[in-house]
Amino acid sequence: MTVLRIETVTYGVDDMPACIAFMENWGLEKLEGGAAGADFRTRENQRILLRKSDDTALPATEEDGPTVREVIWGVDSPEGLSAVAAELSSDRDIREDGAATLHARDDSGFAIGFALADIAPADPPEVALNFHEDIRRINADNWPAERATPLRIGHAVYSIRREGNRCAAQFYMERLNFRLSDRSEDGGTFLRCEGSNFHHTLFLFHRQGTRNYFNHLAFEMPSFDEIMTGGSHMKKSGAVSVSGPGRHSLGSNWFWYFENPCGGNIEYFADMDRMNDDWQPRYWEQSPPYARWMLGDDVLTG
Repeated sequence: MTVLRIETVTYGVDDMPACIAFMENWGLEKLEGGAAGADFRTRENQRILLRKSDDTALPATEEDGPTVREVIWGVDSPEGLSAVAAELSSDRDIREDGAATLHARDDSGFAIGFALADIAPADPPEVALNFHEDIRRINADNWPAERATPLRIGHAVYSIRREGNRCAAQFYMERLNFRLSDRSEDGGTFLRCEGSNFHHTLFLFHRQGTRNYFNHLAFEMPSFDEIMTGGSHMKKSGAVSVSGPGRHSLGSNWFWYFENPCGGNIEYFADMDRMNDDWQPRYWEQSPPYARWMLGDDVLTG
């Protein structure tokens, strides 16, 4: 089996109109929407589903208020799905629905699922930048679009209890073939699924260490400009910036985080480190600085 990416994220929300408007402002394509829910997608055809928090079809959660209720991972083949089912059914309940999606729980109790990946090419335009004598653009301007359009969901982050945090990460590495990129004893574990070369597609964050809850979902942007235009539009639309813009240490990516009425926080990012199986995981007693540079002093901690 090869897990390729995050395929679908389902939120349980309270204020459906506000959440629909937020995701539209975020730059996602709305497929359908109404009082009971809405479906959005990224340019690479990942789905973001909004459902009412009291929808009995949603997986249960220990959290109060709106939050992510399930992350479904995209798998490479029907054989891969069968392998996931065989692996996980040995010690936990597995349910398959009518859409050939498997549903289970990870070792922290979060609802996870697995389905065939349905990837569409995003085809972002080439960004032509001029630096010193490295000239990529001549006799032409570089005016970014006023609105952002996320390429794809890059990663999900869960805050987990400090006790048992290694076992929580080992579940993904040993049972689902995720790779370790970086781990800090005081912070958390950065993991990438087998079919991705992003520095992380999943981060298990144990710095707070007192309870399990969804932290944030991150969307890759085509350029730094689109992080800035997207973030500027969100602020004009009334969204609350909670950290950034800046550039992280681990992952090296640009970032800008906002509060998300659907649950947790939400991030624009770009220019993340990429790894293959030649990468040697790094172990840190103390995490490197949160950011190499950042506007403001707000560090995302919860």
